[in-house]
Amino acid sequence: QVAAADGAKQVIARLFEAYAADPRLMGEDWSARLPEEESATARHIGDYIAGMTDRFAIDRYAEIFGRGAVPEALAHV
Repeated sequence: QVAAADGAKQVIARLFEAYAADPRLMGEDWSARLPEEESATARHIGDYIAGMTDRFAIDRYAEIFGRGAVPEALAHV
């Protein structure tokens, strides 16, 4: 379970970094509403990630970073 928790932290952190670098990865609906202010932008990205199911987050992670980048403990979620 520790490996799964560590893997989940990695997925969330890297998704956040990817969306901050390229908000278009969140999809048009979310990226079009991205606030200008940095703290509001971080909150917006956080809200997007918080609304994800585990499976959706892992699938988005695999799309961005490749299926092989998915942490082993989460590969079968």
